[in-house]
Amino acid sequence: FNQFRFFCILVVVLPFVGSGVKSAKLPCKATVHLSKVNKVVWKDRDGRIVHVYQKDSEQPEKQHRRYRSRTEMIEDPLKTGDLSLTLTYPTETDTDTYTCTVYSREGKGAESVLLPFQTTENLPEDTEVVWKCLEPKYMKVYVYENRSDHPDKQDDHYKDRTEMKKDLLTAGDLSLTLKNPTEGDSGRYGCEVNNKETWRYKRVWLTVIG
Repeated sequence: FNQFRFFCILVVVLPFVGSGVKSAKLPCKATVHLSKVNKVVWKDRDGRIVHVYQKDSEQPEKQHRRYRSRTEMIEDPLKTGDLSLTLTYPTETDTDTYTCTVYSREGKGAESVLLPFQTTENLPEDTEVVWKCLEPKYMKVYVYENRSDHPDKQDDHYKDRTEMKKDLLTAGDLSLTLKNPTEGDSGRYGCEVNNKETWRYKRVWLTVIG
C-alpha cells in the first residue's frame, strides 16, 4: 500500500450563491512548489468527495455523484500552487464548508500555507488590515496600518513567520502567508478590514497535522 501523510487542511466556506450564477470558486493557494505532493482532495462537510487530483490528473470516478461534471481545477495545479476549485452551476444546496487536503507521499510538511482573502482592488490608503487567530486562543497574527506592517503589534507566536504582499491595497489581495506551520497553528482565523468607506471580514479555518 502507498502511505500518504496529509500535512495541511484548508477550510473554505462557500456562502449563499444567487440564482443565475454559472460558477463559484473555492480559493486555496500554496506559496511553495508542491513537488512532494501526490494527491489533493476536496470534500464537503458531510465527507463526500467533491474533487480528486492525483498522479497529475483529475479522478472523476472518485467523486460523489452530485459533483460529477461540475468541478474543475486549473491545469498543473501542483506546479502553480493554485489548488482552487471551481464549482459550476452552484445552487443553494451547495452552500457549505469545504476542505482541501494535501497529501505528501514522503511525509514532509509544508514550508508555508496561504490564508486566502481576495477583495476589491485599489483600497483607500487609510485601510487597516488585521489578521487574528480567534480559536483556540485569541492572538493577533498580523497588523497592517498606515501603509506598513507592524510586527510590534503581533503575538510572539507569529513573529518572523507572517507575510503579506507589498501592493496589497492596490491588488486587493489580503491573503496572509504563514511560514513553517505546525499543529499549534491550527484554529479559526479572521481578517478584519477597516477604512472610512467600508468594513469587511473573512473567516478561515486552518488545520495542520504534523
